[in-house]
Amino acid sequence: MLRLVRFIPVVLLLALLPMSPAPAQSGSVARTPESVLLVSDLGKLYYVGSFSSEQDLATPSGICAAFGLIGKSSPSRCEGAVDVILGIRDFGPDERLLGPYKITTDSKDRVIVADRGTVHIFDFARRRHSGIACGPGERVQSPAGLAVDRHDQLYITDAQLGAILVYQPNGKFLRYIGNRKGDRLFERPAGIAVDRESGHIYVADPPRNMVVMLDADGNILAKIGTGTSGSGAEEFAAPTDVVARGQELFVLDAQNRRIQVFDLAGHFRASIHPASMGPSVAFSVDRQGRIYLDGPLDTVQVFQRDGHLVSRFGCTGTGYGQFGMLSGIWIDSSDRIYIADTGNNRVQSFQWRLPGTPLKVNDS
Repeated sequence: MLRLVRFIPVVLLLALLPMSPAPAQSGSVARTPESVLLVSDLGKLYYVGSFSSEQDLATPSGICAAFGLIGKSSPSRCEGAVDVILGIRDFGPDERLLGPYKITTDSKDRVIVADRGTVHIFDFARRRHSGIACGPGERVQSPAGLAVDRHDQLYITDAQLGAILVYQPNGKFLRYIGNRKGDRLFERPAGIAVDRESGHIYVADPPRNMVVMLDADGNILAKIGTGTSGSGAEEFAAPTDVVARGQELFVLDAQNRRIQVFDLAGHFRASIHPASMGPSVAFSVDRQGRIYLDGPLDTVQVFQRDGHLVSRFGCTGTGYGQFGMLSGIWIDSSDRIYIADTGNNRVQSFQWRLPGTPLKVNDS
């Protein structure tokens, strides 16, 4: 009886609220016309979905579904959501995003998110969530970058430890790279990329003004950069992120307001100066070689390889396609775009669609 009484205020409150279209569930596509956010020469940009907590993994069922209270098979999960709405408790730090800032995905379409206090692993296909605790007293101290290899092993750069931590797909810790017997290979590693064909690892080390290239065992293959700040070819001013796409390596040289491009062996190819580029922190590259950067007023800017701005989307806000201090951009192998919407404590997802091409849907 007590459980039923706890539901009554929620039912009455929601019954009085105006009805509005439900947001697209994570891993699904909103098929309403409103899901098209932008039409440009690149095609139509669709809003795919967003997620902000472990609750977003669950299948709506029963009274929880009827009133948007998403729970799993156990009634206690539904009651837990009711407790949140009634103010009896809040989501725990392991249940929700508290300021996501880095994202990657693996071959199983799991979405891995670096967040304050936790590296979350959202498995929408299997409706599972797991996490790697971070912070004082934990193995991972200060995660700065994420990448996965072709075996779906997870690589986490730790700025505090000056090392890379490698985890198996099941979340079990495997090994360290770069901090052997107190000898730090990196000073403060940031962005990381892994070439899934060769297994080579690329790590941006801003204080040392270089990108370090390693083999799969952690042996140094090359160092890109002179080690001192500079603006010439193959020189960096605190590079912060790297993307391996196709046969090329893209390096975010933000203080120089440019992207430098190398082949996967570390040989210089080009320097790209995106028009009106600011001190960007969010960066990715799609399969066509287009560059995505965070721009002013919480926008995402899209540039061609010649630096020409071809599109932008987003603005400051809390609605779909709006952001509150975006901190990370990730584009997966099918060109689905993931945005770490840090200020709104969520991840949003988008995808371009050209006429006559299907929009990717996860069967979740």
